[in-house]
Amino acid sequence: MSSATYGSKHLSSAVTGRSPSLQRPFQIVIMAGDFLLVLLSYVCASLAHRELMGIPADHELSVGAGLIVAMLFVTIAFGQGGYDRHNLLNARWQSRQVLLVWILSLTILAVAAFLLKSTTALSRATIILFAAMGLISLGAHRAVWRLVLTSSFARGHSFKRRVVLLSQSPLDFTSSRFKDLRKNGFEVVHHVVLNLTPQHDDAAWDRDVLQIVRESRAAEADEFLLAFNWNELPTLQKLSQRLRQVPNAIRLLPDFAIADLVSRPFVPISGTMAIELQRAPPSIAERALKRGLDVSLASLGLLCMAPLLIITAILIKLDSPGSVIFRQTRRGINGGLFDIWKFRSMTVSDNGPEIRQASKRDARVTRIGRLLRKTSIDELPQLWNVLRGEMSLVGPRPHALAHDNYYNQMISNYAYRHHVKPGLTGWAQVNGFRGETPTIDLMKKRVEYDVWYVTNWSIWLDLRILMRTAIVLSSQDAY
Repeated sequence: MSSATYGSKHLSSAVTGRSPSLQRPFQIVIMAGDFLLVLLSYVCASLAHRELMGIPADHELSVGAGLIVAMLFVTIAFGQGGYDRHNLLNARWQSRQVLLVWILSLTILAVAAFLLKSTTALSRATIILFAAMGLISLGAHRAVWRLVLTSSFARGHSFKRRVVLLSQSPLDFTSSRFKDLRKNGFEVVHHVVLNLTPQHDDAAWDRDVLQIVRESRAAEADEFLLAFNWNELPTLQKLSQRLRQVPNAIRLLPDFAIADLVSRPFVPISGTMAIELQRAPPSIAERALKRGLDVSLASLGLLCMAPLLIITAILIKLDSPGSVIFRQTRRGINGGLFDIWKFRSMTVSDNGPEIRQASKRDARVTRIGRLLRKTSIDELPQLWNVLRGEMSLVGPRPHALAHDNYYNQMISNYAYRHHVKPGLTGWAQVNGFRGETPTIDLMKKRVEYDVWYVTNWSIWLDLRILMRTAIVLSSQDAY
């Protein structure tokens, strides 16, 4: 991953997320809009249900459930960064986030009503109407704000920030991180390539920094951006000290190495700080939460898809001779071995030291197997592996032992994938690395995403991956 690409992922939090004077009023307005829209949706749903059912108009109209869901939605969305300016401009991110938070808010309402034995006070028809109307209203609200913010940037109003960019080498202004700068309202009005090093005397530093300050004032700059690499830190430190004479904000636009460090959690240890390079294993509570999600959804999936599983088994038997279920040894958490279950989709059942991956138009794939692999129905028996505790719904996809042994020698951090249970789906799969990996570079990218998942795991990330999995199931990358 190039430094430009990686840096763009951290640019939003490092640059746009720390201008409270600009961002806070808009956050409050949008949060208030969401709250009112959710409450209004509930009132409209209740009134519509009253009209349909012929309930007298003088019957008391309760809005308690609407208030609860409105507060839940706004609180959760705020905690997930849903009101940050850069996220409001990201249509795909907003679509997924709104849907996820909305479903979670309604789920919490249902669970609370069940525990408090108040389900009789909630009309199912009202809740269904409320769910649909609220989701549409929230989506439309964000679409309107995205248009407002975009047009505001285009006219140079609202969030326009004039910045002076300082670096020690020429920069690629077509890279993604500078596109992110422009998209978020930052305009580079002056770029200075420094010829200074820590070895230069104080007079040279004073002369050049004074010139930079004069040029920034002439350009009416709002702040400074320092684009420096890890090996230029001594110069960065000296420059930042000299720039303390100006009242403007000074921000670092990091390269890959610096961005990687500042994106990791900081742990206070007495009077000093430690950076978490590798997270500790999940706590007992985190493991219990993940296991609860696995068991509940896997049980529900097996129950709801029982007819599909039976029909698939019959079709496999009619299509070609052999067993319905294919078992193959895989490596799980901490390198432990287990037998993975799949619907048989090929005429062979390799489980030895050499296993060839399925490829496009592979003659070994049966007629029904081609459909099963394309739709990932062949993976559904792994819900049983999840119930047995050998797998999780979300985690790095387990590979055949032959492939594990090979890639473990070729890719340095490959074994890091085994720090968690393997999954039916994973972060790599929903980011396009699903199916065959004919080159070592493709496997390295898959491992990179798997390692990122292990390092950044959260129950929210699992829910996000599960939702995205439904979108990518029709991918052409699996054979």
